[in-house]
Amino acid sequence: MLRRQPARPSGVARALALAFTILLILPAVASAGSPLCTPEQGQAFIDQGDLNRAVHEFSCVIDANPTEVDGYVGRAEAMLLLGRFSAAFDDYNTGITALVLPVHPDAFATIYSAYATRLASAPNSIPALTGAGFVRWVNFDYAQAVQYVNRLLDVQPDNVFGVLFRGSSRLLQGKTTAKGVADLDNAIALAPTNPSVRHIVADAYTYGLFDPERAAAEATLALDWGLDTPRVHAILAASSNAFGDTVAAAEHIERHLDLVTTELIATAPMAAGASISVDLVPGRTYAIPLPVTTGSTISISTGSPDMWDTIGLLLGPDGSPVLGTDDEHGYFAAFDHVATASGTYFFHVTSFEAVSTGELLVERS
Repeated sequence: MLRRQPARPSGVARALALAFTILLILPAVASAGSPLCTPEQGQAFIDQGDLNRAVHEFSCVIDANPTEVDGYVGRAEAMLLLGRFSAAFDDYNTGITALVLPVHPDAFATIYSAYATRLASAPNSIPALTGAGFVRWVNFDYAQAVQYVNRLLDVQPDNVFGVLFRGSSRLLQGKTTAKGVADLDNAIALAPTNPSVRHIVADAYTYGLFDPERAAAEATLALDWGLDTPRVHAILAASSNAFGDTVAAAEHIERHLDLVTTELIATAPMAAGASISVDLVPGRTYAIPLPVTTGSTISISTGSPDMWDTIGLLLGPDGSPVLGTDDEHGYFAAFDHVATASGTYFFHVTSFEAVSTGELLVERS
């Protein structure tokens, strides 16, 4: 029998086949190192005012290079310009601190240099002044942060970011606090329904000019308006401890840990007088068993040669939260608690927001 010869594809069919082939190989090309997104394109979107597209572009950059700094800095800048200050803060914490710094310890110097270069050529650039002020604020350099936001406010007097972060910097620095309070109130007046504004105000009244009632009120609004974040719960825990409500504080610390923990590691039981040294990486929390008898005092302190901020939660033998500890010994978690029941308590501990890498020391006296 004669076999029917297949028809030769038409020009249209060949074009369609070629297009289909290109679509199939594009992922392979991208994975082989030909990026479909770049920091330069993301910055171009910011300069054009297309901020949501910039966020998408920089998210793509981060996915392709999660230990490089450019994607996080660019996305944070776009978030700041959108008024999403808490999301920008998260990019610096869970992105740069957790993933970039262990690989590039000079990342902040690189960021400073990049903003200096941009401002040298465009000294009144609102995006550059915003980003430059924010990175100084994130890195606790409040005096420099105020200088940048003052320049920003010279260009745009009612800029919410500038007013808010100048107020925050003044309270966190402990200088010109009356002016800082006025700035924070002005920021709320400018953006009364922005949960990120309420979060930054609560942060200033927790870690700067301590006012637990004001901090709790602002953080509660932030939480009610959708910011169910580790830092908001840490702020609410600090206020609850100040009010003497240790159970509420423990519940907020428990939520903080739930949000940041991706790996929970149990250690051997720790007796009184013992100490342990464990390795922390981002997302890792340790669960330390503490055998006790009724009426005995559990005394725990934490420290580290590599990090300066830990947070912890004490759970009772029945698994219920007993107390949350944060910034009890400097910025380290520590506590003394009289056991109300015999059994095994558990101490869950990690770095604040579980973003640090290094050695964690825990001592039971």
